[in-house]
Amino acid sequence: MKKFIVVMIVFFSFGIFAQENIDEMLSSSDIMQKKLGLRYAQKDKKYEDKVIEIFKNTSENLEVRSTAARTLGVYKDDASLNALLEVLKSSGEEDLQSSILASLAKYEGNESATDAIIEVLKTGKTEYIRSVAVQTLKYIKNDKVFNSLIEALDDDSALVRRKVVVALGEMGNKAAIAPLKEIVKQDDDDEVRKNAQSSLYKLGVKNENLKSLPVALGLGVIPVNGLGLYYAGYTKMALINLLSESVAVGLLVYGYDKFNKYDSNNRLVEPGKHYAFLGGATMFLVGYVWDIVKPVMAVSSQNEEEKMNAFRPVFFTNGEATVLGFSFNF
Repeated sequence: MKKFIVVMIVFFSFGIFAQENIDEMLSSSDIMQKKLGLRYAQKDKKYEDKVIEIFKNTSENLEVRSTAARTLGVYKDDASLNALLEVLKSSGEEDLQSSILASLAKYEGNESATDAIIEVLKTGKTEYIRSVAVQTLKYIKNDKVFNSLIEALDDDSALVRRKVVVALGEMGNKAAIAPLKEIVKQDDDDEVRKNAQSSLYKLGVKNENLKSLPVALGLGVIPVNGLGLYYAGYTKMALINLLSESVAVGLLVYGYDKFNKYDSNNRLVEPGKHYAFLGGATMFLVGYVWDIVKPVMAVSSQNEEEKMNAFRPVFFTNGEATVLGFSFNF
């Protein structure tokens, strides 16, 4: 207890010392001291002019300028906003731009700040900074932002599109459902499609591809997972699955007439066909058990990624899987 009290006194004393020496810290040539001073300056707007001066100084250390940008986001007044907008237009440093975007997001309801972030989303030179713009915009829930994210679904970068479909799911606007459905059908990136499916589920869309109970029964009772994979957008996996099922059917058909047939000496009539039939039956059995056991066990998982991966081998859409005609929500 005594040690704890001593430590608290030391920290408290250090805090008082730091508050009294903020000006000295902001003028220091030591990077760590200046960054610490900028953090303390967040508590008092009387340092705003000095923070803006540091922020605009192109000869300053980049980490220092980024810290200054975040400090200006705390002030949330016109002077700080104008400085942020000015440097955002002129700077080519991604780390600095990222800090500026984070601060602009704090100017909630300010049209100039929102427009500046949208402009970065549209014209940012790298996929990284455009993806940061998406991450920033998802916290600003208005029609202008929503429309800009819908437009960004056509971005050349798969990274940006992944961020966009996730953001649309988190924003909760059901107008995103139709565009997200198109992404699930058409996007050529596996992760984009998977994230779009997850966002559709968050928006309340379930059973997107399943049309009727007969289809559910057909896809559940018969182990034709390839159809489910195909509808879910996993074309290559669907082809592999259908190929393996075709092999299993071929083995069953090939060995059916001689399976378990013995001659008068109690020997298999045609061992090759006998074991071919057993092999085909085993392939179906293994696949069938996989179809049922793994997804049902995964329903209780708390990990969203684990759930999605577990349901890939079966017919599933946006948080719902069908096994033996029964639907499992997750």
